[in-house]
Amino acid sequence: MAYSNHPDIERILRIQNPTMQNVFEVGVQTKELAYEWMCAIKEAAQNASAMENERRKMERNSRVAKEMSDLIIYCRSVPFKHHPTTWVFYEMSSFPETKAEKYFLQPETRALFVRYHRNHLSRVYPKGQRLDSSNYHPTALWNCGSQMIALNFQTPDKPMQLNQAKFRDNGGCGYLLKPEFMFRDEFDPTDPNTLVGVNEVIVNVRIIGGRNLCKVSRNITSPLVEVEVLGASFDGGIKHRTRAIADNGLNPIWNEICEFRIANPHFAMIRFEVQDEDMFGEPNFIGQAVFPLGAIRTGYRSVVLRNKYSEELELATLLVHTSIRPLQTE
Repeated sequence: MAYSNHPDIERILRIQNPTMQNVFEVGVQTKELAYEWMCAIKEAAQNASAMENERRKMERNSRVAKEMSDLIIYCRSVPFKHHPTTWVFYEMSSFPETKAEKYFLQPETRALFVRYHRNHLSRVYPKGQRLDSSNYHPTALWNCGSQMIALNFQTPDKPMQLNQAKFRDNGGCGYLLKPEFMFRDEFDPTDPNTLVGVNEVIVNVRIIGGRNLCKVSRNITSPLVEVEVLGASFDGGIKHRTRAIADNGLNPIWNEICEFRIANPHFAMIRFEVQDEDMFGEPNFIGQAVFPLGAIRTGYRSVVLRNKYSEELELATLLVHTSIRPLQTE
């Protein structure tokens, strides 16, 4: 409470609590009325504080009804247990990438790791040494059944582009069903002979041409296209690289054909990357597009290119023709 310099106001009440940035002032005509207002405000504040404390106490002491709890599906986070007899379906484990890759790369633990993911959830996250927020390659861990591969979304690298493409399938809902062969005891993601009921396919891609394949910093480009298969270890790493079209990023024509033999089409993804070959022969990124093989439509298609953050590039496209046929075996 303070005196006022205004002729019609004798007292000023200044009201403030710790959450208010500015003081709220109320002008009062008499000292008695100011005192009455002050008492009423204090009483209201005390009542509000008492009600808040009571509410918090009730929350701490309350118990969720069993009937309500039974309707909720949740997982309890626990350390990974190496003995299947101790596994409980509602428990899940988290792994740093180094530990998960160790389980996956060693044959004696790979089978256990794959078996765990038939009925249990897991999360794999980047190791703490990635101070630059880089990402690890997620495909091997997807292939062994891990459901949640945590990546650094702020980094526009190739693993992040694969992640965006992987879950663009199924309407982009973020949920993909595992194929049936992953639930078989003999399944090994590194052995094509364990793929029961899976037919090899031949993927033929004709890269016909493109349009508006330019960079923001450079209007004249010499674009080339790199087509790559990623997926199972025995299918991945196959690339086809077209010739560079000199000084024509507006409407280059390649008309080149590449063909890939894919043993596990359920894991496979096709990645297109357009690069600009500079005067020293060094490639510079222009755009990319990644598609799960099962989401590719055959025939003549316009491939919309995206930047490193998987955002569509305006008017930048490739014209391709694709065909997918089963491998003919004798």
